[in-house]
Amino acid sequence: MRRRGAVLVLFALLALAGCDSVAPKPSGPSAQSALDLMFKNRYAAATAQLQDLIRAHPQDARDHATYALVLNYETKPKPALDEALKAQKLAPNDGFVLTVLTRVEDWTSDLQGAARDGATAIKAAPTSALARAFYGEALADVGRYADAQTQLKKGADLAKNGSPYDRAEVERNWANFYRDQKNYPQALDHLKLAAGAQPSWVERLLELARFSIGRQDLTGATEYLQRAATLSPDDAGLREQLGDVAIFAQDYAVAKSAYQAALKLQPRSALDLKVLGDIAVALDKDPTTAAKDERAAIAMEPTDQEAGAFLVAVLRYLTKDEGAAAQAAKQTVDLDQAAVDRQTVALATVNRYRQLAGLNPVTSSSIIHVSALAHAFYTFFNGALPGIRDLGIHKEESGGQGYVGDNVLSRAQHFGYPQRSMAEVITHRNDAAAAVNDWIDSVYHRIPLMRADLLELGYGDAYLGPMTVQVMDMSYRESATGRVIVYPVANQMNVPTAFNGNEIPDPAPNANYPIGYPVTATFDRNARVTIGAFHLRDPSGADLPGVTLQPSAADMENSFGYLANVPLRPGTTYTADLSYTLNGVAGHKTWRFTTAAGPSPTPQSQQAPELR
Repeated sequence: MRRRGAVLVLFALLALAGCDSVAPKPSGPSAQSALDLMFKNRYAAATAQLQDLIRAHPQDARDHATYALVLNYETKPKPALDEALKAQKLAPNDGFVLTVLTRVEDWTSDLQGAARDGATAIKAAPTSALARAFYGEALADVGRYADAQTQLKKGADLAKNGSPYDRAEVERNWANFYRDQKNYPQALDHLKLAAGAQPSWVERLLELARFSIGRQDLTGATEYLQRAATLSPDDAGLREQLGDVAIFAQDYAVAKSAYQAALKLQPRSALDLKVLGDIAVALDKDPTTAAKDERAAIAMEPTDQEAGAFLVAVLRYLTKDEGAAAQAAKQTVDLDQAAVDRQTVALATVNRYRQLAGLNPVTSSSIIHVSALAHAFYTFFNGALPGIRDLGIHKEESGGQGYVGDNVLSRAQHFGYPQRSMAEVITHRNDAAAAVNDWIDSVYHRIPLMRADLLELGYGDAYLGPMTVQVMDMSYRESATGRVIVYPVANQMNVPTAFNGNEIPDPAPNANYPIGYPVTATFDRNARVTIGAFHLRDPSGADLPGVTLQPSAADMENSFGYLANVPLRPGTTYTADLSYTLNGVAGHKTWRFTTAAGPSPTPQSQQAPELR
């Protein structure tokens, strides 16, 4: 790289002059000094310095890679990946560049890509503790635990003479290793060791807070967040990060303080204003202030549809002013129509999967759409309620803000839908198509979408800063079809290789994730079904051991599921063989499908279907 070359030239001149042959550290701004700023919790200064360096030296791959690393910690995955790929294009064989690319790919859910590039990184930089640590993380995330251990042990040896960041990252990735194996006490111990190696960096406390949230230890999460708040200087982006984690910990008081501090530093921030609008409802139960904050956010950013949609929801569901809501919905774009358009995308995605499975397409219901949309915003209005977590997200409390009905059926009936069997699935993705993909790539959420008697559906979603929610409600004929719907379907290509277990309830609670992609057979809900045998075989004919979910199991809704104990191999054709009895008649199906050659999607946290 260019600056390395400059140091080497300087070294040669000093040596010729008979001076000390140790090259001095660059005195001006550098990628390393930017990282040092980040470790001092000065994220904005680090970002600004790297942007200046890149403007001055756009061909410096290490500047791009360092910027990608900082963006990654700022939870800006797409810009981070863009910068990492720019760095790789400039220096495809640079060990540091490949190391950062490995981390960014892992954190953007490209696990196979991370494992691939991590292997290249350690070849390019075999003595880098960071390369070993990031590669070990990727290996654990794809289920290659023995290989992950090898890399982390090598990383630990190298980190003994490395930087505090090297030592902390090795410990942090041991924590990742143990968390993937569900050894949570060991994971927590290593996260604490990581925090001990870098006690002044707020990221280490945020990691502990996120871990506590995942373990349902909200008290512990709050403690870490409060400690993190004392480390946060006048850095708006860092305050926003702290606020985001606090929201997910349901600590809205800390979130409010963090976002107010961020807004004080950047008074024209539409993001800070609109998130404070949600906090005004969830924490303070103050829709008037919420509407004021959202209007202020829109004044700062007139095209901000998130703020606009939340304002409409506050006016429609909380203050019950439909006239004002309708007017607000048409300020810049038609926000109500935009919500319908997103439902159209969701419906098309569902029907694409149903067509693949040989099922008839379904239609959308405008009534169910309104019901699903109202419930999506209910989850935002009541984010501070303990009952909203996990499966409780499907329910509404009569005292909750924006309450419509206790469950999916009563909510639909509130808006005029007839009495029918209904189901609901919820997830947290970035758009409608990704939400449907999420549900299909799961176990319990796939089944409601693949029922032959599915009549119609409604979809609603909400987005505001760090928060997203997608809700799909479905109604059924409850008629007998005699169909057996298998998925993946016969001769399907590009099937994902793995299931990462981010589903509630957990279909394989004793598994070490990731495991094999789910294979399911959906029967009529009221049919009499008995499974005789099931085999999933690789190309050699060998059976893959795995987790069997019988139709009688809780949450299976009379359907069958199977997940191999380990991820499937990329680019491989598997044979599924199912023997069953349906309403007293024996049946048998054999079919093949082929996995994708490249990375598989990684579902985020999902909520299990509530079937009525």
